[in-house]
Amino acid sequence: MRVLYLAPNIPVPGSHGGSAHVTGVYRALSKRHDVLVVARRTSTDPRVLAIGEGLAPVLKHLMPLYYAPRVLARVRAFRPEVIYERYSAFGLGGLLGALLHVPTVLMTLDRDASPLSFRYASRIVATSESFIPEAFRSKLRLVRWGVDVASLEGADGTRVRAEVAPDGEAVVVYTGSFAHWHGLDTLVEVAAAWQGPPVVFVLVGDGEDAPRVRKLAEASGRGARVVFVGRVPHDGIGPYIAAADVCIAPYAPDRHPIFRKHGMDRDPIKVLEYMALGKPTVTIDTPRMRALFRAGEEAVLYPPDDAIALRRELETLLADGERQRRVGAAGEALVRAQYGWDRHAEELTSIFEEALAEARQKRA
Repeated sequence: MRVLYLAPNIPVPGSHGGSAHVTGVYRALSKRHDVLVVARRTSTDPRVLAIGEGLAPVLKHLMPLYYAPRVLARVRAFRPEVIYERYSAFGLGGLLGALLHVPTVLMTLDRDASPLSFRYASRIVATSESFIPEAFRSKLRLVRWGVDVASLEGADGTRVRAEVAPDGEAVVVYTGSFAHWHGLDTLVEVAAAWQGPPVVFVLVGDGEDAPRVRKLAEASGRGARVVFVGRVPHDGIGPYIAAADVCIAPYAPDRHPIFRKHGMDRDPIKVLEYMALGKPTVTIDTPRMRALFRAGEEAVLYPPDDAIALRRELETLLADGERQRRVGAAGEALVRAQYGWDRHAEELTSIFEEALAEARQKRA
């Protein structure tokens, strides 16, 4: 099957969650199909059509008119049988699908997709129906996201531990973007008030909130150490996760306008990556997290934006090596059984085939 994958604002590969998602799906689909990805111009994978820009929120719904003339000739030559549109393409899939008479499948993480995408998609792929407008839920197919377990296997954290914890301190690791709603200021607050065993908090990544978080860490005085590693290519994060005693995803969804209104219903890829390496993971207590993980068994959950609760959970977990091993092993077993990108690609293939069959029936 020839699949056109539209993610024009996403670099392939890259260092943030969106890039991990698109790159993982692209590589898994490519094992089964002929895939052309329209990605951001900073992409380094030579096989993708790297022409896209970052999102301009004011102009995002005009993006299809900007991109369509730039990709149409290449897309026509590719002759896609189905178009897979990431929601951040804002209707480009629907427009190209109409021009080429090809069915479109929309993938969305929240309500911030174009109304045209919802309307003209043959099928909609998401992890929850809660953010899909009711009028379009008959087209919805629920899926689970994934993680590239194979790329993480064998990661060695010895060098990282020697660098960041030379005196044998415990290591707590965060990887990902520094967005305000990722809650890294809460983690710095925890570090400043730390009363547990010696620990270093290792923050891997960068983003718009990084300068503020760094200033908070500098002004926090005594407490646990906070180490800022900076941006690391996604295929280089394995050693940092492997170096961790505990991994952390301190989301603060009430700071995100969509999550504040509708709830955070995303499958957290960074959490799945932590678990893939058997690391006990601490993240926020939400209905979605409880649907994904058995609280206290496969992941340790705490109330979002609650630095006191987070500090207590971390101090308790780091003081109990047996619990660390038990939670890490349960999380790893869950991810390996249910959250591989290959399994997700199989789900998508079935949905693509369904959309193609419907399109053929309409033409008959």
